[in-house]
Amino acid sequence: MPIIKNARIFNGEIFIPVTAIRFENGLIQQLYEHCELSDAFDAKGAILCPGFIDLHIHGSFGMDVLTPGGTAHLVKHLPSVGTTSFCPTNATDSFEKINHFLSEVKSEMIHNTHGARILGAHIEGPFFNIDNRGAHAIPMLQNPTLENYKKMVGDNEDIVRRVSLAPEKKGGMQLIQYLAQKNILVSAAHTDANASDMEQAIAQGLSIVTHTFNGMYAFHHRKEGAISVTLTDDRITCEFIPDLHHINKYAAKLIMKAKGFDKTFICSDALEPAHQGEGFFQLAGQKIYVKDGAAHMADDGRLAGSIISPLIGIRNLLKETDVSLEHALKLGTYNPAKAIGDSSIGTIQIGKKADFVLLSKDLQLLKTYIRGQIEYELN
Repeated sequence: MPIIKNARIFNGEIFIPVTAIRFENGLIQQLYEHCELSDAFDAKGAILCPGFIDLHIHGSFGMDVLTPGGTAHLVKHLPSVGTTSFCPTNATDSFEKINHFLSEVKSEMIHNTHGARILGAHIEGPFFNIDNRGAHAIPMLQNPTLENYKKMVGDNEDIVRRVSLAPEKKGGMQLIQYLAQKNILVSAAHTDANASDMEQAIAQGLSIVTHTFNGMYAFHHRKEGAISVTLTDDRITCEFIPDLHHINKYAAKLIMKAKGFDKTFICSDALEPAHQGEGFFQLAGQKIYVKDGAAHMADDGRLAGSIISPLIGIRNLLKETDVSLEHALKLGTYNPAKAIGDSSIGTIQIGKKADFVLLSKDLQLLKTYIRGQIEYELN
């Protein structure tokens, strides 16, 4: 009967006055104030917290999810950075390639009994606008019509958990309403929307903004843009990339102050080169390079996605902002679980899934448990 004792337990929101946890059959069975059992694993004061949840990740460890085998690659390797659940995320590409990606996610979910949990697919592209497209390829951009969406997903809609799109584009409002009725999370992303467009989109069911500040026009005190609504409308939850390249520390602090710690979560937006060092790589067929801790488009140097994990992002926030340890951990555990609507993960409670990590005092990853099994252990 697995028991961990002498841990400092963070339940997803706060540190709680218990020091031991018992888990069995993939679930948390009991929490103890103290445990003296000699055969229990002694955490020696390490932090035990829910595993990190990444709702926006394109790749890592040398593979992109649009490459055959990419999702399985992440399932295998993400536990080594403390990520226990994730939404594999495509970049803009052809309908055919995205459909193949979705089919692969579906197949992997059927066999997903080891490694990181797959929560479902996140479609990020091709339904974006040109000005704020970021790293998404112009020739592949499409209007977010219901017809295009259905053509793209085919028979794989049942595993789609989130769609990021530009709501102001042709068909956007109708697609938002359709997706919301299907309980698929809808995010605004790579959008040229003004405030009126955003308010209309929210009324139709849009509830998230993808990588806040990135892929949208900058805030201006005389222009009513999408970012103005994003930061002030309580119906919107903000995702942001805490690599401190996509946004600086002040922008991160502004998001957290404006939205509070219930309407904010972090993601990696990681690409193929994450955890691989510097060099040249690819993103949906486009060449990118990594230098000085950031990924850029090879053709013009524009910033692409990131090369971090949620745990690295949490360390960045603790180092560069005044966020507390509790709030930083919450942004990568409880809050993304809440955003995706899954109450079985992201928290340490009796009856919840036994997905958690052990961290040293300086937040180095010691162990990753998924389904109550050790999926990573520091040598």
